[in-house]
Amino acid sequence: MSKLSVEAKVGVFVVIGIIILGYMSMKVGKLSLNMNKGYDVKIYFDSASGLVEDVPVELAGVEIGRVRKILLEDGKALVILRIDFNVKLGKDVKALIKSKGILGDKYIALIQGSPGAPLIEPNGRIVNTASTTDLDNLMNIIGDVAKNISSLTRSLANVMGGENGEASLRSIVDSMKAMAETLNKTVQDNNEELVKIIENLSEFSSAINEISSKINKGDGSIGKLINDDETVERLNETLASLNAITEKINRGDGSLGKLINEEETVDNINSTFTSINDYMQKQESFRTYLDYRGEYLFDSEDVKSYLTLRIQPRKDKYYLLQIVDDPKGVKSETDITTSTDGGTPTTQHTEKNDKDDIKFSAQIAKRYHDLGLRGGIFESTGGFAFDYYLLKDRLTLSLEAFDFDSDSNAHLKFKADFSPLKHLYITSGFDDFISDEGNESFFIGAGINFLDDDLKVLLSNMPF
Repeated sequence: MSKLSVEAKVGVFVVIGIIILGYMSMKVGKLSLNMNKGYDVKIYFDSASGLVEDVPVELAGVEIGRVRKILLEDGKALVILRIDFNVKLGKDVKALIKSKGILGDKYIALIQGSPGAPLIEPNGRIVNTASTTDLDNLMNIIGDVAKNISSLTRSLANVMGGENGEASLRSIVDSMKAMAETLNKTVQDNNEELVKIIENLSEFSSAINEISSKINKGDGSIGKLINDDETVERLNETLASLNAITEKINRGDGSLGKLINEEETVDNINSTFTSINDYMQKQESFRTYLDYRGEYLFDSEDVKSYLTLRIQPRKDKYYLLQIVDDPKGVKSETDITTSTDGGTPTTQHTEKNDKDDIKFSAQIAKRYHDLGLRGGIFESTGGFAFDYYLLKDRLTLSLEAFDFDSDSNAHLKFKADFSPLKHLYITSGFDDFISDEGNESFFIGAGINFLDDDLKVLLSNMPF
């Protein structure tokens, strides 16, 4: 047998290498000899960014096919899937583009619908799709949030900065210090009264102990009732009689027994109690609040007062009625028409502020999670407002817009209300801050509010 030449040996090794390379390629790419077997399904996405052909199609984390083609059709991305014949998809199946981790390759994930849904035919279409948020969109959103936070910080710095802002903060700190000193002095002045109250409680406890000792010895009516054997025997006979009556009722004897044991009567009673319970739950969810707040206006050195009644039938909805005592008064305009000697009519326009008149507000509010919307009448003019609730509703940021007069700028008011205690809150903000008539003013103040249950307690303790 002749030996193989060098060229033949090289050729054999090349052929073996090609076979091994082809086998490894089929394993790595998860290909098979029947890779073209299956049926096609179409999907339309608004964007197929990052998705490439031949990536897996998974259902419940199991690969059931591959992406065969990605085309552009009518401004949308047409993705054609090749699904294995042994996998049947319902028409209510949902498709979305997902990633293997944050920066991993994208693939198609399918979420199966109801088991009894009709099946998708070959070359059919998956209608239900869901868009995904890619990293670029997420970074854009984070950038917008950062800009908004920077703008808010700059606005707070403009409001609280400077000599006026520093003086306002110093005034707040001084007021809180004075309040603490007043409370401390009140406690010290009433120290003797507190000692007397503690002594009275101690005497009351001693009296209770003495009474209990007498009862245990059999002294007095209660002591004889508890320690007398004859009395105890009579009580046992009474309990035995009650037990006999209970047994008759359980057997259905007598009118009361029939009333309790008849199913129709029991059903009617249960239905009545259910209706009463539903009505009581609705009444318990209905709340009424009474609120008073005063705002000190630094510009005019006056106090603006608000008396508010809030009727809240549900947690996410309430009605607001308000009386406003504005030191600037109520602005009124009149046109007076007169005739001259020549017969030519002239009209004179006059404006005045009546400081004795009050303003009123009537609004309806709706809350969506932490955001509240209000609309209606604001200080005798139409307007709307946005409220944002923080710290479990202890902090509320509000922006009100009203009095949209064509001759002047709208009345815009920003305020922040913080409740350090249950019924007490402090407020601060900037009123009419885009006024073109010089009415803008920084303000600070406080308020007190009561729930309907609190009002019942207060009124019941009144001396009249």
